[in-house]
Amino acid sequence: MSAVIQFVAPAEVFFPPASKKSLSANRELRPIRLHSIGEPKQRFWQLSARANSTQFAMIEWFVLVLFLAVALISLVSCFGELSHLLDSDAIGHVAAKAIGAIG
Repeated sequence: MSAVIQFVAPAEVFFPPASKKSLSANRELRPIRLHSIGEPKQRFWQLSARANSTQFAMIEWFVLVLFLAVALISLVSCFGELSHLLDSDAIGHVAAKAIGAIG
């Protein structure tokens, strides 16, 4: 049985070495911008912070209170209906029918 051996070309053929220039020699001097102390830098996440207003906050509070009121009324209504069903033994009747005790 003969083995076929194929040699791979060295890495220098496929990846020639990069130039040996100094990175600090090509740097350009840029002017440094000085900001005054009273003027803060503009940040991306701070752009929407200025758009807030008291009217928008009042609308949010109104919607929150409205949703909480609807949730509270729904909760009271559900407990009222559950107590009515427990008093009339409707839940026990449905459970017994599901088990098959009542024909």
